Amino acid sequence: MSSNDTIRLLLIHDTPSEAQRLVSMLHNAGRPNRAQHVASEAVFTRLLQDKTWDLVIAAEGSTQVPPAIALRTINKLQKDVPVIMLTERSGSQPVVEGLKQGARDVVTVDEDQHLLLVIQREMLGLDNRRQARLHDRRYHATLRRAKELLDSSKDAIAYVSDGLIVYANDSFAERFGHDSGEDVEYQPLIDMLTENEQEGAREFLKRCAIDNNEVEAREWKFTARTLSGDPLPTRAEVLSTTYEEERCLQIRIATRRGDTEQLEAQLSDIKCRDPLTGLFNRQHFLQLLDSTIKSAADSRRTGGLMYIQVDRFAEEVQKVVGVAGADALQKAMAELLQGCQRSGDTLAHYSDDSFCLLTPDTTPDSIEQRARDMLKKISDTIFDADGKTQQITVSIGISLLSEASSGAQQVLEQAQVAHKQALGEEGKGGNFALYEPDTDSGADADTYHRARVVQALEEGNLKLLYQPILSLQGTGEQMYEVLVRMLDDKEELAPLAFLQELGDAGLSAKMDRWVILTAIKAAAAARAEGKDVSLMLHMTTASLVDTSLPAWLGVAFKAAKVPPSTVIFQLRQEDITSNLHAARDFTTQVQQLGCRVAVCHFGTGLSPFKALEHVKVDIAKVDPSFVREVQDEGESSESLAGLVQRLGEAETKVIVPHIEQASMLPTLWQTGTDYIQGYYVQAPAEEMSFDFSLD
Repeated sequence: MSSNDTIRLLLIHDTPSEAQRLVSMLHNAGRPNRAQHVASEAVFTRLLQDKTWDLVIAAEGSTQVPPAIALRTINKLQKDVPVIMLTERSGSQPVVEGLKQGARDVVTVDEDQHLLLVIQREMLGLDNRRQARLHDRRYHATLRRAKELLDSSKDAIAYVSDGLIVYANDSFAERFGHDSGEDVEYQPLIDMLTENEQEGAREFLKRCAIDNNEVEAREWKFTARTLSGDPLPTRAEVLSTTYEEERCLQIRIATRRGDTEQLEAQLSDIKCRDPLTGLFNRQHFLQLLDSTIKSAADSRRTGGLMYIQVDRFAEEVQKVVGVAGADALQKAMAELLQGCQRSGDTLAHYSDDSFCLLTPDTTPDSIEQRARDMLKKISDTIFDADGKTQQITVSIGISLLSEASSGAQQVLEQAQVAHKQALGEEGKGGNFALYEPDTDSGADADTYHRARVVQALEEGNLKLLYQPILSLQGTGEQMYEVLVRMLDDKEELAPLAFLQELGDAGLSAKMDRWVILTAIKAAAAARAEGKDVSLMLHMTTASLVDTSLPAWLGVAFKAAKVPPSTVIFQLRQEDITSNLHAARDFTTQVQQLGCRVAVCHFGTGLSPFKALEHVKVDIAKVDPSFVREVQDEGESSESLAGLVQRLGEAETKVIVPHIEQASMLPTLWQTGTDYIQGYYVQAPAEEMSFDFSLD
């Protein structure tokens, strides 16, 4: 839990003034809290039953609610609420007594620094336990879904433990002449082979079990024996895995084999490669990074990721040698980095000016030395870029990965943070930096936020708000921006505000799809009432790079009976710039469906219009800073007017957000702004009820 998160606190103390002192001390220490003083056992029991609490601080000498009674009540109600006791006695005896009663710790009164550290530790432990319980529920739900997929799979699949078939789907049973999987369960697998192959099969399966490999399957060719006794040549894949929390072997016999296998492998490899350099592309690399993180966690090894970016690529490469020269330099850079690869390394072309090198087993000293060697080799190389020579430097950000790494996005973002450190404040570059977690950083907050979002999705504690976007040109279009809110007690939080920073692509994509489905259902209901509404939906980076999303959207629109023209997908400018190819593909595909695409926070960066040369958006929402300059700070509207004018020349509609004053309207009319949005029009509301006839 981050120090910025509110602690839900129960205080057990006979002296209200001392309880208030504790509250004030926590606030002064930057630990916001929603505290309640408890004066009776009945109130304590009712509060535990009615609400969720994070912490109990109890005075050892309290008579109104003795700590021993409070601890028994918590255990009786099976609540996970840590209790910290305060004592006026010195020595170890009160600590021993308190721990025996079930307190998490015992702190001497007035030792506030000690108390704050104990609270921080207990909040972290509480968050970890909540997350573990949540993951356990999701794990068992995943097992149930996996079981359903196994049962319905056309591939013949069986799980074998100690030589016995503990599970077989119907496809497996039917392949050997049986009616259902139940007919072969708990039979020896060896008995289903011809006699002359049984001994060799025992040794092979024994080696597979000992190998304990959950990543790569081994091929197994054997001659099986059907129920009628006929020989059946078979080719299967065998790997060690778990079934119902027990180690076993998975035997999988694919339904499709033969001449198409080699072609499928070739097509799969092409899909994973960057056409310019021949290295792995970004999407496939992220999948490999996730697999490597899992392997590192299982083996307790430490891996390393290098994020390698050419310094000042746009200014000193593209402008000097042009597009063709920049492509040639990227190819040459890829060849140089391939020469730096070691056995087991994975190299990818991450973006136009960046590469990623992943090594599965390293140490901090080793990977830093590799970075030094790489920097020198690159700086000493003269590159041939389409007939022109170039000397470049790169900056390298390094992130280690281990059992503590939560996912590919987190490790990558850590490497990018280190890359910024390597660039230096002046952006000189030519250096490297190793990411080191800040002990006071928001890692705890990330865990806490992630758990809250997952819980909100599972329990339905989410709702959508709709803020109208008003046409200044009198088109009459009924457009709303859709905002998602997470309900947390009496608070309403915007989960998208921190989802972008969590680095959990799966969770972000899941949230996006929930918003899409819920929003188009609401649009269908509004259209049934005669409202010709259009909805603008924000998409996170995870959805932008999700190649399966456009096809899923087509199915979703048909199911909801809503025309795709109803939906406008809104992308952040920084996401488009960082994922230019993915943004171009996503935009093209959803526009082909009939949707429109908008870019928000437009106008930031050095060359905001550069991305629009590759990604054709229908609408641009200017960055709020342009509005603040005019509306709040009284500066000239020249920058805003110039931006709107250039967008108009590019045939892109313009939304100016955060309008709170009528005094802005004459300026916006003069600039040719198409739409306005903000509290001057209407605050976000739970219903699409704005009267657009007023425009």
